[in-house]
Amino acid sequence: MPGADSSRGLFLTTTSLIATRGCHNRCDFCYLSTDGLRVPYQRRDVTQVAAEFADDGQPYGVFTDNNLGSDREYLRSLCRGLRPLEKIWSAAVSLDVTDDHSLVREMALAGCTGVFVGFESLRDENLRSVHKRSPSPSDYTRRVQVFHDYGIQVNGSFVFGFDHDTSGVFAETVDWIEQNRLECATFHILTPYPGTPLFRKLDAKGRLLHKNWDLYDTAHAVFRPERMTPEELEQGYAWCYRRLFSHTSVWRRRPADVRAVLPYLAMSYLYKKSNFLWHALIRYRLTATVWRPLVEWTRRRHLGFRRQLATAATFARPAGAADFVSAGV
Repeated sequence: MPGADSSRGLFLTTTSLIATRGCHNRCDFCYLSTDGLRVPYQRRDVTQVAAEFADDGQPYGVFTDNNLGSDREYLRSLCRGLRPLEKIWSAAVSLDVTDDHSLVREMALAGCTGVFVGFESLRDENLRSVHKRSPSPSDYTRRVQVFHDYGIQVNGSFVFGFDHDTSGVFAETVDWIEQNRLECATFHILTPYPGTPLFRKLDAKGRLLHKNWDLYDTAHAVFRPERMTPEELEQGYAWCYRRLFSHTSVWRRRPADVRAVLPYLAMSYLYKKSNFLWHALIRYRLTATVWRPLVEWTRRRHLGFRRQLATAATFARPAGAADFVSAGV
């Protein structure tokens, strides 16, 4: 494409990868549950995916798969195919990949530095109500630690507005995020996308406030919650973001090992609290110029971690693995 090469400098990375499609979950609120939509889990050839990653010539790639961990043996094969590239990457996975520590180890050895995980809720009854097959929230803490033990950052996704949520859910959720030192989190207001089981349920009960699809964006309350007002839901959602990105919360979520604190703070402030800087970088086409050296430094740092991990016992993390919890992007 004309001008494609010149536009590459506008992005943190242009290595956007997809290895699979679909997910073993069919949550009532997810677009994958839309009436008539059938998305069998599909897998691409590992060598083809690895070749695409290598050919783009960048140190960091992002997998845009719905759930890269739905087929664990495929993920293991993919990791072994990516490992020789000596690059770093992030992906969305379901929390149950932590059932197998050896698989999380393979991810780390292959360069995975960050995962996006849909925790959704800290209440079992909320997960059951939307048919999400997930480990119990009572086991979330242990499973987050598995990722951290292998140097993988966790970006947790949480949804507010389930029928068992009260106005206390917002503080409860952010407190848990801080206690478990999640590097980042994203929040969403429960949104009944047309054609999903959730939409049919709320529409049948007359709980939809309107059908202005422009506002069905997970940032607005478009239905009447069971145990709070729509206004409380929107206000609580906004409060969570203010709290999470406050100086206090950033500090509370710092790594337990003091040697990892400085890289974590650099990542947090550069990536999350420097909008004025990003506006300038984008405007003057300096995003890659400024960011890519930091990514390359991260990659080299992670290679050192991988060498330690590779020489450790097969299913054990190396001593001091927590030092590298902020190795990712």
